Amino acid sequence: MTNSALLRRRLLLCVPALLLGAAPHAEEVEPEPAALPSEPETEAEEEAERRAPAAIATPCPVRLTPNAEPVTLSTRIDGTSFVIAFDGEGAPAERITLPSRYGHARIIGLLPVRGRELVLAAFEANTGSGEYQEMAAVIGREDSGLLRILGLETIRYRRTGACDAMNLLTGRFTAQPDGTGLRYDVFARGLGSSCPSQRGASPSWREEFGTTLRWTGTGVLTLPVRRSTAGRTRIRVEAARARAITWLRAGARRTVTLGDVRLLGLMDTLADA
Repeated sequence: MTNSALLRRRLLLCVPALLLGAAPHAEEVEPEPAALPSEPETEAEEEAERRAPAAIATPCPVRLTPNAEPVTLSTRIDGTSFVIAFDGEGAPAERITLPSRYGHARIIGLLPVRGRELVLAAFEANTGSGEYQEMAAVIGREDSGLLRILGLETIRYRRTGACDAMNLLTGRFTAQPDGTGLRYDVFARGLGSSCPSQRGASPSWREEFGTTLRWTGTGVLTLPVRRSTAGRTRIRVEAARARAITWLRAGARRTVTLGDVRLLGLMDTLADA
């Protein structure tokens, strides 16, 4: 089997992954889209591609309020909904409800921001034929004590097309070292069609970029200034984010449905393969 065929086969078997941690990053960096190399990727890259966003076992402690004792975070699947609740002294009475058609929703991160922890919850979004998308809801408690969803971002997306064509996206969250927000890094790639005679088949491509999402402790994540030049995936991601932030600002949202995801165009962060 040739190197290019082996790479295509491996990508067909893998799903993009989310990696979590707290590490410093340079400010906005956007390499130009580039063609994929013909040689296989390193073992480390392949392992990162295969690894699904790990679930944090619940119940678990989470510090929602600065200088306060942690409360207990618990989760349950209720039909096609993922319900997040908090218990203990000073815990918010409100619950967060997210869609989970196949029961894959889970807590994937507790990241320190503004003297407390923000909760990252993954849930299924676009799960149509040949497609699988997971989004992350960023959940936090304001200085006023109000619990709300602060942001919505795609963390995994796979779209397949004719003749083994495939587009992939991986989103990665890390906490900013200064505690003022989150870093969201995206690695997207595409494999062109394996049918040499197919007209209009797109070539392989790669796009990487990162965005700092600040939070003041009140309201939702700050919408960064859009760049004057950007690749096609970044344009889609930033357009979806702008619609999501506008919606989240309109009220203290604690429930997201698949209907909301569709209406906001949050399934449009990755081009068709």
